[in-house]
Amino acid sequence: MNAGSAPPERSLSGRIWQYRAADEQAVEAVARTTGVSDGLARLLVGRGIGPDQAGQWLHAGAAHELPDGSSILDLDHAVALLADAVVLKRRIGILGDYDVDGAASTAQLVRFLRAVGADPVVHIPDRVTEGYGPSTSAINRFHAAGVHLVVTVDCGVTAFKPLGHAAGLGLPVIVVDHHVAEAELPAAAAIVNPNRADDRSGLGTLTSSALTWLLVRALHGELGRRGLRLAAPDPESLLDLAALGTVCDLAPLKGANRILVRRGLRALARGGNPGLRAMAAEADLDESPQAWHLGFVYGPRINAAGRVGDPRLGLRVLETDDAVEAGRVARELELLNRRRQSLEAQVYADALAQAEVADGENQAVVMVVGEGWHVGVIGIVASRLVDRFRRPAVVCAREGGGIRGSARSLGGIDIGGPVIRARQAGLLEAGGGHPMAAGFSGQADRLEALASFLNAEVNAARPSGTAPPMLMLDGVLAVSGANVALGTELERAGPFGVGNPLPCYAFHRVFPVHARVVGANHVSCLLADDTRGRVKAIAFRTAGTAVGEALLRGRPVDIAGQIQVSTWRGRKRAEVHIQDVAACRN
Repeated sequence: MNAGSAPPERSLSGRIWQYRAADEQAVEAVARTTGVSDGLARLLVGRGIGPDQAGQWLHAGAAHELPDGSSILDLDHAVALLADAVVLKRRIGILGDYDVDGAASTAQLVRFLRAVGADPVVHIPDRVTEGYGPSTSAINRFHAAGVHLVVTVDCGVTAFKPLGHAAGLGLPVIVVDHHVAEAELPAAAAIVNPNRADDRSGLGTLTSSALTWLLVRALHGELGRRGLRLAAPDPESLLDLAALGTVCDLAPLKGANRILVRRGLRALARGGNPGLRAMAAEADLDESPQAWHLGFVYGPRINAAGRVGDPRLGLRVLETDDAVEAGRVARELELLNRRRQSLEAQVYADALAQAEVADGENQAVVMVVGEGWHVGVIGIVASRLVDRFRRPAVVCAREGGGIRGSARSLGGIDIGGPVIRARQAGLLEAGGGHPMAAGFSGQADRLEALASFLNAEVNAARPSGTAPPMLMLDGVLAVSGANVALGTELERAGPFGVGNPLPCYAFHRVFPVHARVVGANHVSCLLADDTRGRVKAIAFRTAGTAVGEALLRGRPVDIAGQIQVSTWRGRKRAEVHIQDVAACRN
């Protein structure tokens, strides 16, 4: 498992393979003090977790390790406003975003408020007809419905006009949002956002679903102190939803986020949410929940509602207590997800062709524009272009004289800031986001100026030089070492995701056996080497690429892959998810 003196390699995808350094004395100390294997100790040390931190890292997850929400500016004030509304039986409105983080945030509030006798009025904007965040028409609907207090979740921090309109109507608004805030804030009764300039909590990596959970936990305590007899759910039971939004919004799984997701996975394993149970059944998911299930099983199905269907379905499946309804909605989401996959494939093919033509222009940002592209899938397409070109990507859907755009980035390059500054410069009508993702709208006649602006912004922020992208590896394994025992032990270092990636190992001089294309564009095979070991492997979305072609040829190659342990008919098995392929070193 030790990388030894193995040199970095330039792969078929153009990446440099870099092995994480692990001091041997530190590895021995971690193994001795924690009782873990050399393999897990080496993984921890290679990721900067030494003998003094390893025990805490492995056993993290106690309730007292979760952050105190009171450190976030305005959270206590928001709790007081909500508690007043509950006690005085004033009607509460909730406006949530249509993505997973928004749906998970809204569902937490809905489930809690209904349990304490407050039946909130809920509005999820339609992505196509209304766009992102609160609008003046939504505020008017709340006002007409007799709402006395509005809560926006996962949106609102840049909604100056709608919130100003609400203030003019005498309708107080609480904003719970994690997106980058500007120096000037909209008119609101409370703005719970650790990314506002005057917040000193240090919790800026929390998503809106995590912030909502802290709000609900504090509200639960406040209502108890006011003598309200609570039939409300224990806030711990809502951690599955907080974890769902955290993983799906690509928050780094370190610090508070890691603790929250660990506890959220335990809540998910208890199976208390009927909608999550129903979606697992639709996906034939029958194993202990892991973070990747949140991002790749639940997330796409919930997102499909907001992307290509009724955005209320993503919320409905998470907030219902009716198992029959949960099953019905889960089936609808399954069908919508298949439609989303079809639309995504069409738009991606067009976008990729356009991007490849422009690739020689050496731009810092990949930017493509298409007429008739479904706005519900442009964000996913942008993510796929980032994976393909290893640069920030912007995908714009042209609608007559207007555009709707979605931007995605990769670690170390902020895209949300440039989009906000483009709006401030008058190049966009609306726009906002965070370092990894942003959305915007504007006029098509400003596209050329927008492209120049974003390229200049990203170029100015990038480190000098054009070093090729890196793939960090945790060591070298023989094929026989990719087994259930190792995969299961490595899970102790999780949950894995952004900021704490799945362990990735090099397998030298392996033979792809029985390689074939499966599904739309995946390559499946068996990996074999001189140890006589064999393990099933798959390389997602590689058909037609240099990586996929190398596997299909069946000649010996070096593989970079992650060990995944899954359960099939009650039996655990290991397989390798191939991340990259390189020519053999020897």
